[in-house]
Amino acid sequence: MKITDLHTYKFSVPTGQQIRDPASGELLCSTSKPWLFLQIETDAGITGWGEGTGEWLTEPVEATLHAWRELLIGRDPLAVTALCDDIQNRLPWKGGPVFGSAIAAINAALYDITGRAWGVPVHTILGGRRRDRVRVYSGISLVDAEAAVDGALAIRDRGYAGVKGNPLETRTWPMDADAVEHTTKCVRAMREAAGDDFDLLLDAHGSPTPELSLACAAAIAPYRPLFLEEPVKVGSVDALLEVSGKSEIPIATGEKLFHLRDFLPLIQARACAYLQPDVCHCFGITGLVEIGRAARESQMQMAPHNAGGPLALAATLTADAVTPNFLIQEMGDVWFQRFGQYVEHDWSIANGYINVSDAPGLGLTVKAQDIAELSYEPLPYRQYRHADGSWKGW
Repeated sequence: MKITDLHTYKFSVPTGQQIRDPASGELLCSTSKPWLFLQIETDAGITGWGEGTGEWLTEPVEATLHAWRELLIGRDPLAVTALCDDIQNRLPWKGGPVFGSAIAAINAALYDITGRAWGVPVHTILGGRRRDRVRVYSGISLVDAEAAVDGALAIRDRGYAGVKGNPLETRTWPMDADAVEHTTKCVRAMREAAGDDFDLLLDAHGSPTPELSLACAAAIAPYRPLFLEEPVKVGSVDALLEVSGKSEIPIATGEKLFHLRDFLPLIQARACAYLQPDVCHCFGITGLVEIGRAARESQMQMAPHNAGGPLALAATLTADAVTPNFLIQEMGDVWFQRFGQYVEHDWSIANGYINVSDAPGLGLTVKAQDIAELSYEPLPYRQYRHADGSWKGW
């Protein structure tokens, strides 16, 4: 079997969100989100699909995939890791979001072809699944306590195990007591309304100082959040270690890291409790599984980030199914409810879990004709600084 062609599809999906900064009125989220799908065709008539959604980097990732056409055409698609490694070895640059997202799309598409050719799901190729369902949570906004409760209960009623929000969305200064109080009110209200069996997760998006994150963690610790995500800006293992060592809440991070080599300093120092690679950025299914394997040696658990589309979710669930030290999976319910417009799938969410598909390959049928007609709108750049010049997040 040989690869004969590749095609990319980029299109935008509505987020259904209109969250604004209470001080400036600026949108805190985009009203649409771009997805990038890759289709690889073979001379056996078998087609594989992958996703390289890069958000602001969608166009560079797409251009990279087409630039690599000559490295793919005529090659054996069943040699998944060998082919992905060969592409990486042809270039001197070894990391970063564009490179990682392009390889991720190829990696997933090749695995999809292999699974379809062999008539088995990809998790069988990876050694066999350890679970047939995966624990999941979704996100909401913490605009105020009432909205937080409404959002949490809606997500719980949709079958999720937990909910995540940004605990410091209202922050305006490096040490903002009002933001900590606001967060505490939201978390307390959600815990009281949703009960003890529903997980609460907080994502600071790397915007606070270590001191503010520790103050926030101390205030909300009585309400037993599952973790506090990105309590410091990505880049300083020492700052992360400081917060992890002093926080009463387990710390998670990793969505802005890419290759295994980026994760190794955190793993070797056990700088946090949970790692959150994104399959669309961490060099695909192969990369996600390798990071999980390394993390296991430091008794760290995996809680993968996922802000992509259905192909990204399929790839992530495949890795989750074979990872012994898996904890919980992020999902976006607003997008999940629309997946049926773009793919045929057999997923359902109930009692805190989503099922892992047993269909061949990644288990999806992409509606290629439908997505080819969808429009694309680049993700707008936003100001990630507060009025005082301090880091806002992301």
